[in-house]
This record gives sequence, C-alpha cells and structure tokens, in this order.
Amino acid sequence: MTGLVWTPLTVVVLVLAIVGTVRDQRVWRDLDTAGVRVTGKVTSAQRVWCGEDDRCTRVRMLVTVPGRPPFTTSHLVAGEEIIEVGTGIPVDVHPTRDLFRLVADPSTGGASR
Repeated sequence: MTGLVWTPLTVVVLVLAIVGTVRDQRVWRDLDTAGVRVTGKVTSAQRVWCGEDDRCTRVRMLVTVPGRPPFTTSHLVAGEEIIEVGTGIPVDVHPTRDLFRLVADPSTGGASR
C-alpha cells in the first residue's frame, strides 16, 4: 500500500523539478539575449569566511542601468582576490525585469552561473 502512495508523489516531485529547471533555463536564456552589460560600482567590500577554510569578499555595489532607477545589490565573490571600494564589476542586467548576474570573466564574455 505504501508503494502506491509514494509512486504518485515521486512522479509529482519529479515533474515539478523538471518544469522548474526548464523555466530557469528559459529565464537565463532571456537574460543572454535581451540583457545589457553595465558596470556596477563597489560601495563596500568586506572579507568573510565562506567555508571552513575559504575566504570570500562580500561586495555591495550600486548598479545603474539606462532607463531604470539605480539599485543596490550584494554578492559573495569567491577567491583570494581583494576587491576594493570604487572598483567596477561587469554585470548583465535585463532591461525590464528584475534579473541580473555578475559576469564571471569579462575578457571571455562568460557569465557566472
């Protein structure tokens, strides 16, 4: 009897996971096609632990997009690189939706995922 209950529940969970993954891929693809690359200006940077042995930088920055009001965002940037206040970080921003991401490597045009 338990198998009859768990099987439909498993199918529902699996379908929801697949639908969510497809939707997420569509959203990021929309950012890839309609996104605008701007530079966010770091307003504060603080070194923090982001694991047992790893250090990150908690970055707060102001992002200005043409045609939209500026917004502030906060990110953890992994690695030993020290990011200073005033530094510009490339950001891909959707022009009409509240969707953005840091650019992982501006020299290759790749985006962080």
